[in-house]
Amino acid sequence: MTWFTFLPLAIMTVLGLVLGRVPSALHPSWSARLLATTAAMTVLALLGTCFFVAVNYAATLAPSAAAHVPEWALFGDDRPLPALVGVPAVLGTAACFAITGRTALRWAGELRGARAAAARPLETEVPIAVAVPGRRGGVLLSRGLMRGLTPDELQVVFRHEESHLRHRHHRYLAAGALAAALLPPLRPLRDRLLLSVERWADEDAAEATGDRGLVARTIAKVALAHPVAPGPAAAFAESGVVHRVEALLGTPPDKNAITGPLLFVGNGFVTSSLTAATLQLDHAVVSGLLTLHAIR
Repeated sequence: MTWFTFLPLAIMTVLGLVLGRVPSALHPSWSARLLATTAAMTVLALLGTCFFVAVNYAATLAPSAAAHVPEWALFGDDRPLPALVGVPAVLGTAACFAITGRTALRWAGELRGARAAAARPLETEVPIAVAVPGRRGGVLLSRGLMRGLTPDELQVVFRHEESHLRHRHHRYLAAGALAAALLPPLRPLRDRLLLSVERWADEDAAEATGDRGLVARTIAKVALAHPVAPGPAAAFAESGVVHRVEALLGTPPDKNAITGPLLFVGNGFVTSSLTAATLQLDHAVVSGLLTLHAIR
């Protein structure tokens, strides 16, 4: 084992920390894609690293069973893995999969409840609007929202929620929430991703209605109520209301027709190939060291 083994996780964690704290000048749509990709690849790097080290520690404890493990899953040498590294990896793997499973079950329960309620307006005076993904989903509204908004304001709400559904923003939020659950220091990344997703839907609503001021006023009006807790379905006014209103009252953001795709594709290519490249480096370094030792 070499330090290359932990390189993907280290790089993705640092990238997630930076992106979670440094505001992006990109259009909200490209910012959300960049943040969601980083969150998802950080989760994969964490799970992959823990599992990879745990498998090699198991091979150390049971050398006879290592013959049935694919060669690519092993470090490339026969040196035993110390318990100081192996035991935390085994415990970390179990904890990561437990957290992932628990989070997935919670999301599934929330979605089932939201889909069951989406067939009719919610009987509450609290203004609520939620995008419920899936075939049996749609836009979930409350009686209080429908009575408290004008027809034009309701049109803004529908355009906003339709944007969430059309772009499948629940997947973006799921990636951010899982990254924050597994690595709490990445909570700022999750929060910035949530804000980017809401800003993306805001801009879609403003473009559809042709009135940025109307969208800003509607958001501020709905935000006076208690927000819906973040989950796999996005709520209309649950994140960064002041920032969103200020952005809508300002100049529309550039669509980044060139910069956005280049950054997104570059980020996806680098992060997705990092683990494979690092695994090859690990094998190459170990093989090189063994060769030099044999020559000497």
